[in-house]
Amino acid sequence: MINLRSGIAIVAAAALGAVAGAMAATMLPSNKFAWTGFVLVPLFLLLEVLLKHLAALFGGDRNVARLMLAAALVAGFYGAWFGIRSL
Repeated sequence: MINLRSGIAIVAAAALGAVAGAMAATMLPSNKFAWTGFVLVPLFLLLEVLLKHLAALFGGDRNVARLMLAAALVAGFYGAWFGIRSL
């Protein structure tokens, strides 16, 4: 179940992904799109390390927490990536 605390965690994950996506879009060459996945690896590792604490925000369900936060990271990352690349 999504409550206020889990919603805030999802928004924070999307914002973190957007910052990483914006940084990657400005630093990586435009013809190296395949490298963008490697930028997300540290964020996914951080998510797994903190998952025990973050799962409490989702009623203790680790799978829901992992799915929602990973999706927010990816959406924020690629939203910022394509937003900056299209300028």
